[in-house]
Amino acid sequence: MAQTPDRRFFQHRRRVLLATAALALSRLSAAQAPTPIAFIVPHAAGGSADRVARVAAVALGELLERGIEVINITGAGGVTGTNAILGYKPDGNAIGLGVSTPMIAGRLLSSTAAYNPIEDFEWLAILGTYPNALVVGAQRPERTLDELLASARRASPPLIYGSFGVGTAGHLAGTFLRLEQQAKLEHVPLERVEDGYAQLVSGQIDFLFDGVPSAADAAPRAGHRIVAVTSAARVPSLPDVPAFGERWPRESFVIWVGIVTPRGLPPDVYSRMASAIGAMLLEPRHAQALRAAGLSYLGLNGAKAKGYVEDETLRTARLIARMGGEMNRRH
Repeated sequence: MAQTPDRRFFQHRRRVLLATAALALSRLSAAQAPTPIAFIVPHAAGGSADRVARVAAVALGELLERGIEVINITGAGGVTGTNAILGYKPDGNAIGLGVSTPMIAGRLLSSTAAYNPIEDFEWLAILGTYPNALVVGAQRPERTLDELLASARRASPPLIYGSFGVGTAGHLAGTFLRLEQQAKLEHVPLERVEDGYAQLVSGQIDFLFDGVPSAADAAPRAGHRIVAVTSAARVPSLPDVPAFGERWPRESFVIWVGIVTPRGLPPDVYSRMASAIGAMLLEPRHAQALRAAGLSYLGLNGAKAKGYVEDETLRTARLIARMGGEMNRRH
């Protein structure tokens, strides 16, 4: 049956009103939706620290019911990005990934580190640690750490190795091999994961220290070999690779990562953030996701997290002092 003009008019008007209401609701929702929390990561996208941060961002976003935007700020071995965390207001709208190298070694060695890791940050959590993998370039003949050390002891000129900045766990591990194992080595600080693997391929460096999560993925694809990890014990993701601690029981060089904000969060904001992070640390699903990203899970929060940082700061300062000032040279 044909519709009358009046009926067609009212149907059209109804569609217009519904569309207008939907648009208004959409605009209202957008206006009321909170902006994402900025999550500052002081290392390049794709690296080991970045992988951990992105897993944590998903988990925290679910618990806080709010978007979290990962922002990678690189430079100076992580110091630039760590400085940037303090440029945000302490209001809960920004968090940062606290990584051991720029937080501690960077502070001890870099003139551009404008922060104190204990006094300038709220430590909401220490998520865990991961060691470095010692990655030998595909063009090298060595297949074990013993073979690499033997080559380094008789090398002329020295073998060249890379790590991501001065004072990193990888740099400390290489300096240990040079000083304590009489290995003839020269250090080249790197800025990005891609630079290290490109230089392995080209032969500009002979081996590389890279975080296990990144190395376990990148090294085999290019034919490079992982001959050791710098932890006290072997890691589950590389069960056949020997650990430094098996050969030198007192020596391990690991990276730890946590979540920080600038100091001075209002108590209610701190409580809300701490509760969400505490729930994340206790939730097996989220803990397993962090382990899958290559992390040896610790799950410390609040005062325990801060205490861990204080202990690690003292330990690293002693280690750098034992190196006899070598960190300030190119080696």
